[in-house]
Amino acid sequence: MDGARTFENGSSQRIRPRVVLAILVGLIVVASLGYVALKNRGVEIPANVVDSTDRASVLLRRDDATSRKQAIERLRSIAIENPGYVDVQSELAVALTLNLSDVQADAERLRLRGDAIARGLEAAAKMRVLADQVARRTSLQQEQEATARDMASLRVTTATLRKELDVQLAQLNKAPESEPPSAAAARLKARALHASVLAAPDSLALAERLRNVESAPYPWSTLARAEYALVAGSPPESLQAVAKDLEALRQADSTLLRAYLLGARVALKLKDTAAARSLLDDAVALNPNHQAAARLIAQIDADAASP
Repeated sequence: MDGARTFENGSSQRIRPRVVLAILVGLIVVASLGYVALKNRGVEIPANVVDSTDRASVLLRRDDATSRKQAIERLRSIAIENPGYVDVQSELAVALTLNLSDVQADAERLRLRGDAIARGLEAAAKMRVLADQVARRTSLQQEQEATARDMASLRVTTATLRKELDVQLAQLNKAPESEPPSAAAARLKARALHASVLAAPDSLALAERLRNVESAPYPWSTLARAEYALVAGSPPESLQAVAKDLEALRQADSTLLRAYLLGARVALKLKDTAAARSLLDDAVALNPNHQAAARLIAQIDADAASP
């Protein structure tokens, strides 16, 4: 402020008109660049629409179900009002794909828990004290029934998500012969992540194409490769390479919480429970509402407590 007052005194009076003119010219240039930038995103999109889309994308970085639900609601609303805005259509597909990934991971978690319950029932049958055997069997059977109900619910959710994603991706696949690079990259991001979550044959090729258009630290191509490795049953060597890529991503971008969750799931595949627990603890510390991380922590604790 003192510098500003000094500037206003004395000889500065003579150059003030030129300063004002320079500022006005600068504002015009910035506004023009902003208009061009928005125009280059595919269609002429108002700045407030772009800002709303970007805010929804920030919510996705938190990676919890509540934030993602809010993001999806916002993106759907924007997409309805701006059907030609490729960025928002693509980001909506990404958000829905993340939901599908979490549902599939929950199904895998429940399947593993079901296997543990089955082993527990076998062990209970060998208990020498009848009262203990009955109590243990009853408890496990109740948990088994609850797990079966949860699995049935997840199957319905999975079917619903897949149908919605089929519609969303069908729109994105109708790309024009020529479009701005940003729009093409947005389409590719959605396609690559969706293919990876489904372990589609072209998953790795799409992830590599995405990496070629991303800037370091290559966030979404890294996440896409990790999603594919988890679903496709990749060998330990591939999982270890994915783990290193995710570690590099976390170091470069510590607020993209998906990298923590996927890193933990990869660690569990590699039987490194300590590393998985550490990453999950980090995710919950960064976002206490991260339910998927909390569920995995509960699974780790339950498995550790099982005989």
